[in-house]
Amino acid sequence: MPDPSRRTLVNVVTASLVGTTVEWYDFSIFTASSALVFRTVFFPQFTPNLGILLAFLTYAVGFLARPLGAVLFGHLGDRVGRKPVLVLTFLVMGLATVLVGLLPGYAMIGPAAPVLLVALRFIQGVALGGEFGGAALLTSESAPPGWRGLFASSAMVGLSAGVLLGSAVFAAFATLPRSAFLAWGWRVPFLLSLLLVLLGLWIRARVAETPHFLREQSGSRSAAPLLEVLRRCPGRLVLVFGARVGETMQFNITAVFALHYAAGHLGVRPSVFLGATTIANLVSLVLIPGFGGLSDRVGRRPIAVLGGIAALAGGLTFFPMVATGSALVVSIAVVMMIGLSAGLNNAVPASWFPELFPVSCRYTGISVAYQLGTVAGGLTPAISTVLFSRFGVNAVAVYLAAAGALITLCVSLLPETVARR
Repeated sequence: MPDPSRRTLVNVVTASLVGTTVEWYDFSIFTASSALVFRTVFFPQFTPNLGILLAFLTYAVGFLARPLGAVLFGHLGDRVGRKPVLVLTFLVMGLATVLVGLLPGYAMIGPAAPVLLVALRFIQGVALGGEFGGAALLTSESAPPGWRGLFASSAMVGLSAGVLLGSAVFAAFATLPRSAFLAWGWRVPFLLSLLLVLLGLWIRARVAETPHFLREQSGSRSAAPLLEVLRRCPGRLVLVFGARVGETMQFNITAVFALHYAAGHLGVRPSVFLGATTIANLVSLVLIPGFGGLSDRVGRRPIAVLGGIAALAGGLTFFPMVATGSALVVSIAVVMMIGLSAGLNNAVPASWFPELFPVSCRYTGISVAYQLGTVAGGLTPAISTVLFSRFGVNAVAVYLAAAGALITLCVSLLPETVARR
């Protein structure tokens, strides 16, 4: 199979990067809204503790929906192609996000408001369930051998870039007076998503199908990709699942629960925490392609193990640092976890995970394993809230450290794949 031309590869990397950036911009502004807005706007009839728990459970609905999207879009991606599925998931995700920005609150339409919010969140989750697999395959199946780690990392760079952009935009509107922010300010980042969606659709519609998928057209294509991956790769499916459980637990504790904890219990201004998240994602923007490229030289597994160790070490120190209530120390803790640790953990999945599965069921394999792992992460803010209310912040700190230990264990047991074509 000939190497792709430089122009083709640039188009593929751009489509992967811009598409996932917009997807994760949408997801990040929903994340911040769950911690800062939804309790007041959509669940005002409940006590503050129950209201924030319901807001976090609404956030979790998107993660619970992801495996459904992984199975649905994974099947379509293995049967129909990577490109059309990526365009479809992008469109659905973007439209759901814009509608959240237009959704009336409880004060206007009563119980219908939280019901519609949950429905839109579910749609977001289904769409995002097919996003990572397609974006990873778009680049990894198009990149020349020896360069997959670098080029495929664009899918995860898009994750950090989207969170960066979403955090920065949301932080800017969070500086408004609280009454204005709750009345209309939080909605503007959702509505701005429409411009990004139009840009992303134009870019993704221009890319070609991946060479690996086109080559598979001349061979046997699996009629049931999910059954095939369960039959051929059950161990790898479980280990990828475990690694992503740990990573999403870590992200959701530090980006969602800790934001609520710092702002609601320690008096740290939300703009300080969101500003630190912005800096952290700038750090990960450098680390992800840097260590993704390094994995082409030293292997995927050493980089992944290093990320797990960083997650474990950061998990042990994060909440003691946040508990100081110092804006500077809290910011350093956020950068350490969301920048350094998450940057390392996101350097190789887009190249390593596709290499673990056969091309005939690859979209399904990585999507199902990856998105099942996010379910535990999506429940993390709600679980952390319960742990905090019953046992205090130290229980959440143990929970965070356990996530790092799980990442380290699972990636240590996965095989090295860097030499495979």
